[in-house]
Order: sequence, then structure tokens, then C-alpha cells
Amino acid sequence: MKKIVGFLCLLLSVFFWAAPSWALDALEVQALRQKAQVSFQPMEEGKVLVSVQDKGGEAILNLKKEDFSIKQGIKTAKILSVEDVQEQRNIGLNIVLVVDNSYSMEQRKAVEPLLAAMNSFLTLVRPIDNVHVVTFVDPGSKEPRVSTRTFQANEVSALGQALRSSFFPATTDGTYLYDSMQKGLEIIGQMPADSQKFMLVFSDGEDINSQVKGAEVALAAKGVQNFSAFAVDYMDKPGLDPFLTTFAQGHNGMIRKATSASDFLPILKKFSTTIFHRYVVTYRFLNPPAGTLVSVPPVVNIEEITVVDSSPMLNHVYFDTGKSRIPERYVALSGPEATAGFAEEKLKDTMEKHHQVLNVIGKRLLAKPEARITLVGCNSNTGVERGKVGLAKSRAEAVAAYLKGIWGIDPSRMEIKARNLPLVPSSSRVPEGIVENQRVEILASDPAILDTIKSSYVQEQSDTKELRLTPSLQAEVGIEHWQLKLLGAEKVLGTQEGTGDLPAEVVFALAPLGLHNLAQLGQLRADLSVKDKEGNTFSTTTPIAINFLRREERSAQKTGNKVIEKYGLILFDFDRAEVKDRNQVIVNRVLARVAELKGVAMDIAGHTDSIGKEKYNIDLSGRRAKAVYDTTLKSGIAAAAQINHVGNGPNNPPYDNSLPEGRSLNRTVIINLQYTE
Repeated sequence: MKKIVGFLCLLLSVFFWAAPSWALDALEVQALRQKAQVSFQPMEEGKVLVSVQDKGGEAILNLKKEDFSIKQGIKTAKILSVEDVQEQRNIGLNIVLVVDNSYSMEQRKAVEPLLAAMNSFLTLVRPIDNVHVVTFVDPGSKEPRVSTRTFQANEVSALGQALRSSFFPATTDGTYLYDSMQKGLEIIGQMPADSQKFMLVFSDGEDINSQVKGAEVALAAKGVQNFSAFAVDYMDKPGLDPFLTTFAQGHNGMIRKATSASDFLPILKKFSTTIFHRYVVTYRFLNPPAGTLVSVPPVVNIEEITVVDSSPMLNHVYFDTGKSRIPERYVALSGPEATAGFAEEKLKDTMEKHHQVLNVIGKRLLAKPEARITLVGCNSNTGVERGKVGLAKSRAEAVAAYLKGIWGIDPSRMEIKARNLPLVPSSSRVPEGIVENQRVEILASDPAILDTIKSSYVQEQSDTKELRLTPSLQAEVGIEHWQLKLLGAEKVLGTQEGTGDLPAEVVFALAPLGLHNLAQLGQLRADLSVKDKEGNTFSTTTPIAINFLRREERSAQKTGNKVIEKYGLILFDFDRAEVKDRNQVIVNRVLARVAELKGVAMDIAGHTDSIGKEKYNIDLSGRRAKAVYDTTLKSGIAAAAQINHVGNGPNNPPYDNSLPEGRSLNRTVIINLQYTE
């Protein structure tokens, strides 16, 4: 008994080690929407032979492309075609029939039922198939022991005749099952490794007379590729034969018990359905991402221009909630000795000038000793600031203290007032408006104290405000993650990334990158990297040239230098477009300059902050820009200039909307005069 158990264990280890699934664990084939058992064998690259059976072992027929799924790890294949083996005319099957033709078959009157069942099986054989028949032969007394004979054909009648001749005129005295199976495996071993190979074993009794042992048969089958085994157990004993069971199940097949000759036909029909009704599934794994990246424009032209900047003075200092300390973004000089080096003419853009507003006012007060100012401290009158007039006064006192301590302004020239909300407050219904009310307003007896802040400087100007990077990608399995970097001199200037499909274009604004810095680089590069949902990666790059034209080069070429004079109007009345007071003074200056210049282009652009509805803001900014335009036409100088006007609303804001001063400055009309000198 111990020897039998040990023998079976050996068989199990050999058979299951050799099972096709061991070598193919990286490839997963599934039948979708079917509760099915699926087995498969690779045929060639991109093609597998698949058997799909229900719980009872019956082949499931009429499956289509949409019924299959093939994966390898996280990679999913596209199913190109599914064909039934019977319908395939270019894929042949190799079948070896091992048939027990011993005397016991004659005794049990099973010969004719078996031949009838085998003929039914063979009717499915096609000319492209290759069928071998291996049967028993009693060894002769003089010849070397030969216990099997073989016959090969692909013509049904010849195969049927070969089977019949193995039983007539006489059956064999001995049972040579293992010898015959070994012979069948030798035949299979001569077949191409990538061809589909099947062995069907019919046994009437236990092996008695073979020279080969069962373990040797198991060893011979070990590692045979693309091989399936089926067995009919007609042995005259209950239960399935352990050896045949292990052999068939260990090689991607099945075994059935025939208790009577009438079972032969249904069993072989089941086997034929499984063998011949397999599916040839053609597939390919989806391509990794591929594509291109294009920059619009491909070349950025940057030139130096002279800017004459007359920025409006925003005479407010904004404070943090509940605080009376001047925020650090407002520039504070280190001491009175630092005032000597301060010059408002050296300041550049409008936001920089506003953050120097206390120093500008301090120097102007020194220059005009008769001028007086009033500092009106305000609070938001909501939340922690509700009713805190003392907080408002402390804010005004902080401004006065700076002007006295740094600029030496006599306190008698500074009147301090305090109130809750400003006289003309921003809306307290939105957080932005609440913060804007936390301020000190600076009023002056002399208009010159609050006049525009003029400066002249060289600035870079480009022929485009942004780079539009357009990716064109093919990603069959979809994008998991993408990243687009803009680089200059191998330094990352900007990064945008996301999940899922890329947008039609990715935009990088140039102004935040600094045109002066970009001009020094000579060339930019955009790098795109993507990873699809199967982990495949792809990257591509595109160069972006930068042409930089310096003022000296223009002079050498005698083409003249470009000049832009910039003016701004702010502090319009709520929902109004009329040009009056300080704004009218600025417009008059602009008109005077236009009258002096030749070949000047005048651009008038209205802007708003980001609060409120976009349509309303665009309309309001358009009305204000047109009011300036109409004033220009009435002046009679329209013929002297090329004039354009537009209302941008909250789009393309010139200043930072996240700051209260940025929003106040964005409620503006900017007038640019451009000419060549």
C-alpha cells in the first residue's frame, strides 16, 4: 500500500509540474459574461488556442470577440479575432489515439460500439489535421519485443479501417497500455513544439504486460508543450483509474468512466466537442503611448523697450484682519538715513510703486512743507473688527508714526481720524470686500502729494503673452498621469500635470516667468512625460527658440527704439464710467502727449477685479474704456493716433487679485501710447 501511495505522489508531482498553466502564469485568458472553465495554449506570438467549458465540462460554443479578455499583468490585449477551430483552415491539430484492442474487449462485446464511437469522433477530422492510431500488438517469439503498432492519416475512412484492422482478425492476448502511451508520446515528441497536440487514451483494463512503467510514461510527458490528454476508463472495476486520472488532469484534459459500451459514443462526442470546438483567439497588446508636442508659437521674440510709466497713486494702506501693524509687503526703510537714497523715479511697475506709497508720500511731504495730510483709519465693521473704532485709529497712528519716524514729518501736519467702514466702502457681502475695508485712506491738501508716480525704465516686451503647448497623443489604454515641464538652461521654469487625458493645449504665461530672465536663455524646452493605465511611459520634447533684440541693436540698425508710455485711471465711482476728478487730469495729460507725438498708437483697455459676474464686469470695463475713447475723439486729435479700445473685465488682470490693493488697482483703465523715437 505504501508503494502505491508513493507511486501516485510521484505521478502527481510530475504531471502537475508539467501543466501548461505553470509556464503561462503571466498570461491570463478569461471568458467574459460566462461562468466557465478556461484553458489555453499559446500557438504563436499574438495567438492562443482556448477551450471554454461549462461546469459539466461541455464546450461553450458560438463565442465572439467581446466574450474574451486577455491580460498580462496590468496590460490588456485587444482581441482582434475569434475563430472556432473547426472553421479554421490553416491551423491543424495533431491527435494521437491510443486504443486498447485486447481480448477483453471482444469478451465484453465492446468492439463494434467502440468502432462506431471512434468513427463518429473521426468524422470531425479535416484534411489539415494529423491523426495517429496506436494499438497493441502481441510480441512475436523470434522478433524483438514490440508491443504497439501505429498508423498515421488525415483521411477518415483510412483511419477507420486502421482501427478495425487492429481488432480483426484477432485481438491481443496482452494489455500493453503503458508501452502504447509511451509510443504515442514519442510520436508527439517529433511534432513541432508550438503545434497543438492531443492524446486520447481508451483503456479496457489495467496494464499487465508493458515493459515501460507508469512513472516512465509520466516522465516522458513532462515538459511537453501545447499538449492535452483525454482518457476513457472502461476498466471492469469501480472508480477511475488513478494513473489515467492523474495523466489526463495533469495535462489540461479530462477523464470519463464508461460503465458500459453504450457510454462510448456520448463520451467521445464530449471529447470531440472539447478538442475540435476550441477557439483560436488572435490578439495584440495595446500600444504604449506615442505622439508629438508642438509649441505655438515655436519662436518667442523679445525686445527691449523704453517704458514711461505714470502709475496712478492708490492712496490706501491695507491691513490684516484685526491688526494695526503695517503689513510687511509695504516697504519700510531701515531708518531716516535711508531716505536720502530713495527716488520714486527708480521704481518700476505699478504694484511696486504702491508698496512704496508711504515713502513716496513722505518724500513729497518733505518737498512741499506747506502740504498737510489726513489719515483716515477704517475697519471692516464685521467679525472681530465690528465697532472697533480704536483699531481703526491705531492703523492711522501706525502710518503717522512711520512718516514721522522715518521721514521726519511733523505730527501737526498729519490729522488722524477714525471710523468704522470707509466713506465709500467695498461690499461686505464677500470676503474680498471685507478685507478691502481694513485700510487707512490718505487725503492731501495739495493734489501733488497724491499725483501719479512717474518713472522711466527699460523693459522687455514679447510678441506673445503665453506659450501654448499642443500635445498630440495616441494612448490606446488611456492616460493615468501626465506632466509637462518648461525648462531653460536645464532649470525647471514651470510645471503642469494632471490625471486622465491631456487637455487640448497647456498654456504657460510668460510674464510670471520674467521676460528679462527668458531673454537671457536663448532657448526653452518643453518636456512631456506620460504614463498610461498599464504602466507604459512615453516622453517627448520640443524646443522653443528665443530671439532677443536689444536697444543697442536697434540703434545700430537705425530702426529706432520703441517707447511705451503707460497711464492708469483708478477709483471710478461704483458702477459708473464717467471720467472726472483725478482721472480727468490724467486723461488731459495723455491727450496733450498724443498731440506732441507722431505715429503714435493708443490702446485703451478697461479692467475689473475678479468679484462678481464676468459678463457684468466685461460690460462695465468696456463702458469705462469707451468713455476714455469718446473723450479722445471729442478732443479732435483722433487723426493723430491709431486708437483701439477694449473691455477685458476680469480677464488678463494686470495685477494680483489675491491682494486688496491688487483688486483696487485692477478696477482701472490702462492707456498705452506706443511709438518709435
